[in-house]
Amino acid sequence: MVHGHGERNISDEQRREFLKALGAGGAVAAGGATLGDVRDAIESGTSDELASVGEAIRNDLAGSLDADLLAKGRADLAGAAADLTAVPDRGVPGMNEGPREEFAAVASAARPTYEHLGEVGFFESTTERLPEFAPEYIEDSVRRFVVSDGAATLSDHGFSEQELVDLLATVVGHRERIGERHWVATDQLPREQMEMVEHVPAMTKAAAGGVLLWLEDLDEHIWTNAVLLTDDILADAAWDARAMAAGFDLMADGARRIAEADGTGDEELAGLLSSGFALQTIAQNLLPEDAYWIDEQARAERNNDLEIPN
Repeated sequence: MVHGHGERNISDEQRREFLKALGAGGAVAAGGATLGDVRDAIESGTSDELASVGEAIRNDLAGSLDADLLAKGRADLAGAAADLTAVPDRGVPGMNEGPREEFAAVASAARPTYEHLGEVGFFESTTERLPEFAPEYIEDSVRRFVVSDGAATLSDHGFSEQELVDLLATVVGHRERIGERHWVATDQLPREQMEMVEHVPAMTKAAAGGVLLWLEDLDEHIWTNAVLLTDDILADAAWDARAMAAGFDLMADGARRIAEADGTGDEELAGLLSSGFALQTIAQNLLPEDAYWIDEQARAERNNDLEIPN
Protein backbone atom coordinates (compact mmCIF):
# COMPACT_ATOMS: atom_id res chain seq x y z
CA MET A 1 0.00 0.00 0.00
CA VAL A 2 1.35 3.40 -0.94
CA HIS A 3 1.02 5.96 1.80
CA GLY A 4 2.06 9.38 0.56
CA HIS A 5 1.51 12.96 1.55
CA GLY A 6 -2.15 13.91 1.45
CA GLU A 7 -3.21 10.26 1.09
CA ARG A 8 -3.97 9.31 4.67
CA ASN A 9 -7.52 8.40 3.64
CA ILE A 10 -7.62 4.78 2.51
CA SER A 11 -8.81 4.21 -1.05
CA ASP A 12 -11.75 1.96 -1.94
CA GLU A 13 -9.27 -0.51 -3.45
CA GLN A 14 -7.42 -0.72 -0.13
CA ARG A 15 -10.69 -1.16 1.74
CA ARG A 16 -11.62 -4.00 -0.60
CA GLU A 17 -8.28 -5.64 0.17
CA PHE A 18 -9.05 -5.28 3.88
CA LEU A 19 -12.55 -6.73 3.51
CA LYS A 20 -11.28 -9.65 1.44
CA ALA A 21 -8.55 -10.45 3.98
CA LEU A 22 -11.13 -10.59 6.77
CA GLY A 23 -13.56 -12.71 4.72
CA ALA A 24 -16.10 -9.98 3.98
CA GLY A 25 -15.18 -9.33 0.35
CA GLY A 26 -18.31 -8.80 -1.75
CA ALA A 27 -20.59 -8.68 1.28
CA VAL A 28 -19.88 -5.03 2.10
CA ALA A 29 -19.53 -2.08 -0.25
CA ALA A 30 -16.01 -0.72 0.20
CA GLY A 31 -16.93 2.94 -0.11
CA GLY A 32 -18.40 4.26 3.12
CA ALA A 33 -18.17 0.92 4.92
CA THR A 34 -18.47 1.20 8.69
CA LEU A 35 -16.94 -1.07 11.27
CA GLY A 36 -20.41 -2.28 12.13
CA ASP A 37 -20.94 -3.31 8.51
CA VAL A 38 -17.70 -5.27 8.57
CA ARG A 39 -18.51 -6.90 11.91
CA ASP A 40 -21.90 -8.09 10.63
CA ALA A 41 -20.37 -9.54 7.46
CA ILE A 42 -17.58 -11.70 8.86
CA GLU A 43 -17.44 -14.92 10.81
CA SER A 44 -15.29 -14.83 13.91
CA GLY A 45 -14.16 -18.43 13.68
CA THR A 46 -11.72 -19.77 16.24
CA SER A 47 -7.95 -19.70 16.54
CA ASP A 48 -6.08 -22.06 18.81
CA GLU A 49 -2.97 -19.91 18.40
CA LEU A 50 -4.71 -16.75 19.60
CA ALA A 51 -6.33 -18.62 22.48
CA SER A 52 -2.98 -20.04 23.58
CA VAL A 53 -1.29 -16.62 23.40
CA GLY A 54 -4.05 -14.91 25.36
CA GLU A 55 -4.11 -17.60 28.05
CA ALA A 56 -0.35 -17.46 28.55
CA ILE A 57 -0.23 -13.66 28.87
CA ARG A 58 -3.17 -13.68 31.27
CA ASN A 59 -1.52 -16.30 33.46
CA ASP A 60 1.74 -14.34 33.51
CA LEU A 61 0.12 -11.10 34.63
CA ALA A 62 -2.95 -12.00 36.68
CA GLY A 63 -2.91 -10.18 40.01
CA SER A 64 -0.07 -7.79 39.12
CA LEU A 65 -1.88 -5.02 37.19
CA ASP A 66 -3.49 -1.93 38.72
CA ALA A 67 -6.98 -1.69 37.21
CA ASP A 68 -7.67 1.81 38.57
CA LEU A 69 -4.42 3.24 37.23
CA LEU A 70 -5.06 1.68 33.81
CA ALA A 71 -8.64 2.95 33.65
CA LYS A 72 -7.60 6.50 34.54
CA GLY A 73 -4.70 6.38 32.10
CA ARG A 74 -6.99 5.31 29.27
CA ALA A 75 -9.44 8.10 30.01
CA ASP A 76 -6.64 10.69 30.05
CA LEU A 77 -5.20 9.30 26.84
CA ALA A 78 -8.53 9.35 25.04
CA GLY A 79 -9.09 12.99 25.98
CA ALA A 80 -5.65 14.09 24.77
CA ALA A 81 -5.86 12.01 21.59
CA ALA A 82 -9.33 13.36 20.73
CA ASP A 83 -7.85 16.87 20.80
CA LEU A 84 -5.59 15.91 17.89
CA THR A 85 -8.60 15.88 15.54
CA ALA A 86 -8.40 19.70 15.50
CA VAL A 87 -4.68 19.87 14.62
CA PRO A 88 -5.15 20.07 10.82
CA ASP A 89 -7.65 22.93 11.19
CA ARG A 90 -5.29 24.88 13.44
CA GLY A 91 -2.51 24.67 10.89
CA VAL A 92 1.20 24.88 11.63
CA PRO A 93 2.22 27.15 14.52
CA GLY A 94 3.74 30.52 13.72
CA MET A 95 7.39 31.17 14.45
CA ASN A 96 6.47 33.55 17.26
CA GLU A 97 3.99 31.10 18.75
CA GLY A 98 6.34 28.29 19.74
CA PRO A 99 5.56 24.55 19.89
CA ARG A 100 1.98 23.86 20.94
CA GLU A 101 2.64 20.66 22.95
CA GLU A 102 -0.46 19.02 21.43
CA PHE A 103 1.24 15.72 20.68
CA ALA A 104 3.35 15.82 23.83
CA ALA A 105 0.11 15.98 25.84
CA VAL A 106 -0.83 12.56 24.45
CA ALA A 107 2.55 11.13 25.45
CA SER A 108 2.22 12.65 28.92
CA ALA A 109 -1.20 11.04 29.37
CA ALA A 110 0.17 7.65 28.25
CA ARG A 111 3.40 7.60 30.23
CA PRO A 112 2.01 6.47 33.65
CA THR A 113 0.48 3.44 31.94
CA TYR A 114 3.74 2.71 30.12
CA GLU A 115 5.75 2.91 33.34
CA HIS A 116 3.30 0.71 35.25
CA LEU A 117 3.31 -1.95 32.54
CA GLY A 118 7.10 -1.87 32.58
CA GLU A 119 7.20 -2.38 36.34
CA VAL A 120 4.99 -5.49 36.35
CA GLY A 121 6.69 -7.35 33.49
CA PHE A 122 3.93 -6.78 30.93
CA PHE A 123 6.35 -6.12 28.09
CA GLU A 124 8.51 -9.14 28.87
CA SER A 125 5.45 -11.38 28.91
CA THR A 126 3.95 -10.06 25.68
CA THR A 127 7.30 -10.13 23.87
CA GLU A 128 7.86 -13.74 24.90
CA ARG A 129 4.32 -14.98 24.25
CA LEU A 130 3.44 -13.21 20.99
CA PRO A 131 4.48 -15.14 17.87
CA GLU A 132 5.96 -13.76 14.68
CA PHE A 133 3.55 -11.27 13.14
CA ALA A 134 3.09 -13.21 9.91
CA PRO A 135 0.36 -11.96 7.52
CA GLU A 136 -2.04 -14.74 8.53
CA TYR A 137 -1.57 -13.94 12.21
CA ILE A 138 -2.27 -10.25 11.59
CA GLU A 139 -5.45 -11.13 9.68
CA ASP A 140 -6.66 -13.50 12.42
CA SER A 141 -5.89 -10.94 15.13
CA VAL A 142 -7.70 -8.08 13.40
CA ARG A 143 -10.67 -10.33 12.53
CA ARG A 144 -10.98 -11.41 16.17
CA PHE A 145 -10.67 -7.78 17.24
CA VAL A 146 -13.35 -6.56 14.84
CA VAL A 147 -15.96 -9.06 16.03
CA SER A 148 -15.25 -8.15 19.66
CA ASP A 149 -16.30 -4.99 21.47
CA GLY A 150 -12.76 -3.62 21.66
CA ALA A 151 -12.97 -1.26 18.70
CA ALA A 152 -15.92 0.59 20.22
CA THR A 153 -13.62 2.16 22.80
CA LEU A 154 -11.76 4.06 20.07
CA SER A 155 -14.80 6.24 19.46
CA ASP A 156 -13.58 8.13 22.56
CA HIS A 157 -10.56 9.16 20.46
CA GLY A 158 -12.76 10.96 17.98
CA PHE A 159 -12.71 8.30 15.24
CA SER A 160 -15.80 7.89 13.11
CA GLU A 161 -16.99 4.41 12.14
CA GLN A 162 -15.55 4.90 8.65
CA GLU A 163 -12.22 6.07 10.08
CA LEU A 164 -12.02 2.95 12.22
CA VAL A 165 -12.25 0.90 9.03
CA ASP A 166 -9.40 2.95 7.55
CA LEU A 167 -7.36 2.50 10.72
CA LEU A 168 -7.64 -1.29 10.64
CA ALA A 169 -7.22 -1.39 6.86
CA THR A 170 -3.85 0.27 7.43
CA VAL A 171 -2.85 -2.60 9.72
CA VAL A 172 -3.97 -5.30 7.30
CA GLY A 173 -2.54 -3.44 4.31
CA HIS A 174 0.92 -3.49 5.92
CA ARG A 175 0.78 -7.11 7.13
CA GLU A 176 3.57 -8.14 4.76
CA ARG A 177 5.76 -5.20 5.77
CA ILE A 178 5.44 -5.72 9.50
CA GLY A 179 6.13 -9.44 9.22
CA GLU A 180 9.18 -9.04 7.02
CA ARG A 181 10.80 -5.93 8.49
CA HIS A 182 9.56 -5.02 11.94
CA TRP A 183 8.31 -7.93 14.04
CA VAL A 184 9.71 -11.39 14.51
CA ALA A 185 9.26 -13.89 17.32
CA THR A 186 11.65 -13.61 20.25
CA ASP A 187 13.17 -17.03 19.62
CA GLN A 188 14.10 -15.98 16.09
CA LEU A 189 16.13 -12.93 17.08
CA PRO A 190 19.87 -13.45 16.37
CA ARG A 191 20.83 -12.23 19.81
CA GLU A 192 24.23 -13.90 19.72
CA GLN A 193 25.08 -11.51 16.87
CA MET A 194 23.81 -8.38 18.59
CA GLU A 195 26.21 -6.15 20.50
CA MET A 196 25.19 -4.82 23.91
CA VAL A 197 22.26 -7.23 23.95
CA GLU A 198 21.49 -6.36 27.56
CA HIS A 199 20.42 -2.90 26.40
CA VAL A 200 17.96 -4.17 23.78
CA PRO A 201 14.42 -3.63 25.16
CA ALA A 202 11.65 -6.17 24.93
CA MET A 203 10.05 -5.83 21.51
CA THR A 204 6.64 -4.75 22.78
CA LYS A 205 8.30 -2.23 25.09
CA ALA A 206 10.18 -0.81 22.10
CA ALA A 207 6.90 -0.48 20.21
CA ALA A 208 5.08 1.36 23.02
CA GLY A 209 8.11 3.40 24.06
CA GLY A 210 8.73 4.41 20.47
CA VAL A 211 5.22 5.82 20.28
CA LEU A 212 5.90 8.06 23.27
CA LEU A 213 9.23 9.26 21.87
CA TRP A 214 7.74 10.20 18.51
CA LEU A 215 4.85 12.03 20.17
CA GLU A 216 7.24 13.90 22.46
CA ASP A 217 9.31 15.06 19.47
CA LEU A 218 6.54 15.93 17.03
CA ASP A 219 5.50 19.37 18.36
CA GLU A 220 9.07 20.68 18.19
CA HIS A 221 9.58 19.15 14.75
CA ILE A 222 6.44 20.77 13.37
CA TRP A 223 7.35 24.16 14.80
CA THR A 224 10.97 24.19 13.65
CA ASN A 225 10.06 22.92 10.17
CA ALA A 226 6.87 24.92 9.72
CA VAL A 227 8.18 26.59 6.57
CA LEU A 228 8.44 23.17 4.90
CA LEU A 229 5.08 21.75 5.94
CA THR A 230 1.95 21.72 3.83
CA ASP A 231 -1.58 21.21 5.12
CA ASP A 232 -1.45 17.64 3.79
CA ILE A 233 1.77 16.84 5.65
CA LEU A 234 0.35 18.20 8.89
CA ALA A 235 -2.86 16.22 8.42
CA ASP A 236 -0.85 13.04 7.79
CA ALA A 237 1.24 13.64 10.91
CA ALA A 238 -1.88 14.13 13.01
CA TRP A 239 -3.44 10.96 11.59
CA ASP A 240 -0.32 8.89 12.27
CA ALA A 241 -0.15 10.27 15.82
CA ARG A 242 -3.80 9.41 16.40
CA ALA A 243 -3.15 5.90 15.07
CA MET A 244 -0.21 5.48 17.45
CA ALA A 245 -2.35 6.64 20.37
CA ALA A 246 -5.11 4.25 19.32
CA GLY A 247 -2.70 1.33 19.21
CA PHE A 248 -1.33 2.25 22.62
CA ASP A 249 -4.89 2.40 23.98
CA LEU A 250 -5.74 -1.06 22.62
CA MET A 251 -2.66 -2.41 24.40
CA ALA A 252 -3.71 -0.65 27.62
CA ASP A 253 -7.26 -1.96 27.26
CA GLY A 254 -5.94 -5.50 27.05
CA ALA A 255 -3.97 -4.94 30.25
CA ARG A 256 -7.06 -3.46 31.93
CA ARG A 257 -9.15 -6.49 30.99
CA ILE A 258 -6.59 -8.79 32.60
CA ALA A 259 -6.57 -6.61 35.73
CA GLU A 260 -10.34 -6.54 36.04
CA ALA A 261 -10.86 -10.20 35.09
CA ASP A 262 -13.90 -9.00 33.15
CA GLY A 263 -14.59 -12.24 31.32
CA THR A 264 -12.80 -11.34 28.09
CA GLY A 265 -11.94 -14.56 26.25
CA ASP A 266 -8.37 -15.59 25.58
CA GLU A 267 -8.77 -15.24 21.80
CA GLU A 268 -10.28 -11.79 22.15
CA LEU A 269 -7.51 -10.70 24.51
CA ALA A 270 -4.79 -11.85 22.12
CA GLY A 271 -6.53 -10.21 19.18
CA LEU A 272 -6.81 -6.94 21.08
CA LEU A 273 -3.18 -6.90 22.19
CA SER A 274 -1.81 -8.03 18.83
CA SER A 275 -3.86 -5.45 16.91
CA GLY A 276 -2.67 -2.77 19.33
CA PHE A 277 1.00 -3.61 18.98
CA ALA A 278 0.73 -3.94 15.20
CA LEU A 279 -0.95 -0.54 14.93
CA GLN A 280 1.67 1.13 17.14
CA THR A 281 4.48 -0.39 15.09
CA ILE A 282 3.02 0.47 11.69
CA ALA A 283 1.98 4.02 12.56
CA GLN A 284 5.38 5.00 13.94
CA ASN A 285 7.04 3.66 10.82
CA LEU A 286 4.71 5.70 8.60
CA LEU A 287 5.21 8.93 10.54
CA PRO A 288 8.81 9.61 9.40
CA GLU A 289 7.80 8.98 5.79
CA ASP A 290 4.86 11.34 6.12
CA ALA A 291 6.26 14.21 8.18
CA TYR A 292 10.05 13.99 8.58
CA TRP A 293 11.49 12.90 5.23
CA ILE A 294 10.30 15.93 3.27
CA ASP A 295 11.70 16.25 -0.24
CA GLU A 296 11.47 19.17 -2.67
CA GLN A 297 8.37 17.77 -4.33
CA ALA A 298 6.43 17.40 -1.10
CA ARG A 299 7.54 20.55 0.74
CA ALA A 300 5.55 23.78 0.94
CA GLU A 301 6.18 26.39 -1.71
CA ARG A 302 9.08 28.68 -1.02
CA ASN A 303 8.31 32.22 0.09
CA ASN A 304 10.14 34.57 -2.28
CA ASP A 305 8.55 37.72 -0.92
CA LEU A 306 11.02 38.29 1.88
CA GLU A 307 12.27 41.85 2.23
CA ILE A 308 16.06 42.10 2.06
CA PRO A 309 17.46 44.93 4.19
CA ASN A 310 19.74 47.51 2.50
